[in-house]
Amino acid sequence: MTPGKRPTAKKKSAKVGSSALPGQRLRVLLASLFLLAFVGLCLLLLVLLRSSYLPEYSRVSEPALPETLPEKQQIYGYQQVYELVETDLLSGPKSLGWQKLPAEGNLQRLKMFGDYPDRTRLLELSAQMTMTGAPAQLDLLPRKGLVRLYWNKELRLELRYRVPIMVSSSRPRIAIIMDDMGRSLSTFHELLELGLMVTPAILPETRQATRAALMLQEIGREYMIHIPMQPKHYPEANPGPNALLLGQTEKEIRRLMRHYMDRVPGAAGGNNHMGSRYTQDRDAMKVVLDELQQSGQFFIDSKTIGNSVAYDEARKMGVPTAKRQIFLDNRADVDYIRMQIRKMIKISDDRGAVIAICHPYPETMEALRLELPWLKKQQIDFVSASALVDTD
Repeated sequence: MTPGKRPTAKKKSAKVGSSALPGQRLRVLLASLFLLAFVGLCLLLLVLLRSSYLPEYSRVSEPALPETLPEKQQIYGYQQVYELVETDLLSGPKSLGWQKLPAEGNLQRLKMFGDYPDRTRLLELSAQMTMTGAPAQLDLLPRKGLVRLYWNKELRLELRYRVPIMVSSSRPRIAIIMDDMGRSLSTFHELLELGLMVTPAILPETRQATRAALMLQEIGREYMIHIPMQPKHYPEANPGPNALLLGQTEKEIRRLMRHYMDRVPGAAGGNNHMGSRYTQDRDAMKVVLDELQQSGQFFIDSKTIGNSVAYDEARKMGVPTAKRQIFLDNRADVDYIRMQIRKMIKISDDRGAVIAICHPYPETMEALRLELPWLKKQQIDFVSASALVDTD
């Protein structure tokens, strides 16, 4: 009797176990789904927080490249360039004469009679030199009364003028531009907290480009479009998505420029991001500059290569323009950047006006913070980029 009941009991137990198993699996499945959903939500929140608050650490800038053209493009020799200076400054109708000073090797020095020449006149002479394709550069130091002619970076001619009182008594002005902005809002807040006039240049394809522009617009702070352009070593050096590249049609260039303006609404002007190859092409730059001109914007040549024609082309077209004199952070080293900041002050004392470019690196921010007390003691006016463009 008893042995006959045992199989029945085992059968019942097996039935209970098999009915409980699907319930356990369902609970495990639901728990897993909940955990996955929770992890996914956390990751999404982290991405959103990173977009808004993490600083911009990536280095995407292009260092300045050599000044000289390949030999096959150098048309003028030194004597021909010297004759341009002679025709305008030494023998021209506005010259009051000059006196030779002792020479030093290849360096010729002349004491010029009369006040320092008109800036517009000197800029026109500088543009003529650029058009020659020669490795010549005219260096203008109005606060010291000097016009210097360099050939292959060697000083060959120095003209010494009398400095007008209104020039010597005026305070030097500096415009600092911070390139590569737009990846995070925290960098803008950090920059604003410095209490130093710095003009942000916003990359149009960055995550926070439009939000940052609207935020700066609301507080009345000037900002620029950091226009991505083809570098010399493209595609190894990449200017980013939707960049201006040689070979694009005029229609495509205009479409991209208007797209940048939509992404960075209300910008006062623009400067080139990379562009060591693009800024050597006059036809391409004419289209870019025409779009800026139609929108009432200025252009600042970042001078990522010495042979850039962007500044000269802008002057010919009547686009308000200027060019960079110094990079502050070609090396990501706090001590080096502090040294460059002090060099910037020295250059401004010689030139009267300086445009400096830097980037939102942690080292740059730290150097600016450390130098801020000293900077505030200098007899210098820090201004927005638009204050230093030429409108002559």
